[in-house]
Amino acid sequence: MNTKLKWHKRILLELLWGTFLVLSHTPRFFKYYILKPFIASILILSQYRKAVIKGNLERSFPDKTKKEINRIARRYYLFLGEVVVDTINLAGASEKRKDYVVEWTNSREMNEKFSGKDWIAMGAHYGCWEYLLLWSRQLQDSKLMGVYHPMRSAIFEEFYNRLRNVSDKLIQVPMKQTILYFLRNRKSGHGTVMGLVADQSPTLRPDSHWFTFLNQKTIFHDGGEAMALKFNLPIYFAYTRRIAPGRYAIRFDEIYDGKEVVAPHEITGRYVRKLENMIMECPELWMWSHKRWKHTPERQAQKFGKSTLQE
Repeated sequence: MNTKLKWHKRILLELLWGTFLVLSHTPRFFKYYILKPFIASILILSQYRKAVIKGNLERSFPDKTKKEINRIARRYYLFLGEVVVDTINLAGASEKRKDYVVEWTNSREMNEKFSGKDWIAMGAHYGCWEYLLLWSRQLQDSKLMGVYHPMRSAIFEEFYNRLRNVSDKLIQVPMKQTILYFLRNRKSGHGTVMGLVADQSPTLRPDSHWFTFLNQKTIFHDGGEAMALKFNLPIYFAYTRRIAPGRYAIRFDEIYDGKEVVAPHEITGRYVRKLENMIMECPELWMWSHKRWKHTPERQAQKFGKSTLQE
């Protein structure tokens, strides 16, 4: 626990955590059929990031009508309400409930193949992405390194660190410490699964590579590809499907076997295509309220004097 929090922030943290714990023990019907639409209604009435959501959807689906875009937006607001409820559930989840909310469709195969070995699992802000950390509960001779981006709020940083403490086989690692932690644990006697959520907007660089993603030129974090090539690590995509409110089925699909000779950016490109296909199947489950496309090739050229427009 972070002991650096001042007393008034500590009180706010405990009030937030206590509220989530109390709500987590309310009946499922209340949480998913009363609380969830209530939260969604507040988001809609407050027009939470309405311009960002509509703009992202319109650019991503230029062939859809205004009516279709509005339908996805409404469903997205309802999904955001569900994510809040899922987070509430995780805060007070019993061991049995933690194992119930995700059906790992190829867990036996993955454990047999990678027992005690290192590999990379790449996910996305799709569905309740916090549930991806529950994979650590399925591991036998390995540990999951959950890579995260530190938050600006010390209260929420502590809150989510506590929330994500789902098993003793999960280690939460700040993004900047990823390589250092991995190198320290390579000879620890257990395998390390590096868990990356790679669909966030990265820092724009002179060599940032552009992919066509949802009809827009987009850059992606390429740390997963860099680690895979440097250490010969297989990469698997966490394909996620919602099967009921608060329940998901997740399987791991191979992107890279750790040995194949590939062209630069090929591995990241495979991730991009799998992510895009998953979003197209159920678009309201992706995080449309994020300012994903704040960088452009034009801005790269203006800032650095060049732009890499290769696919």
